[in-house]
Amino acid sequence: MQNNTHEEGVKVYEIGYLFLSSIPKEKVAAETASLKDVLAKAGAVIIGEENPELITLAYQMTKKINGSYQRFDEAYFGWVKFELPSKAIESVKKSLDATENILRHILVTTVKENTYLGKRAPTFTVAARDMGMIAPEGAAPVPAVDAAIEKSGEPVVVAAANVEDMDKSIDAMVKGA
Repeated sequence: MQNNTHEEGVKVYEIGYLFLSSIPKEKVAAETASLKDVLAKAGAVIIGEENPELITLAYQMTKKINGSYQRFDEAYFGWVKFELPSKAIESVKKSLDATENILRHILVTTVKENTYLGKRAPTFTVAARDMGMIAPEGAAPVPAVDAAIEKSGEPVVVAAANVEDMDKSIDAMVKGA
């Protein structure tokens, strides 16, 4: 197991945060700078970060703002990895809890090494799903399907294979081998 302390009392932390989607896009950078100021005032040394991007939330979240609950389906997600003396983390957590433009945040201890593996796996297009095909966004086009769409001008309906047809096809391949 790796130790996340390199000096006495200093730990490596990571915060993942969601800014309210009601923040204008041009002000998100200022909110990020404000969050990093909170960390700097506590004595944090930033190791890595990803600027916030607007994402669709997996479920609707609510936050009490000015006495009424507001619902959010989207938020700006970002993260910051930093080193900080463990005695100062409580003040950082209190500051983050008090920040009105943060919908939710998570603060965890981690290791200094880069554990980030890159962007998420490719997503699939709705059109391909609706046509019965699954193709990642940005995948190479399928010439036969594209040609059929160009000729007819309408989407090609691809029939789903049934188990019996697949079994027959596999048997034919096995016998031919």
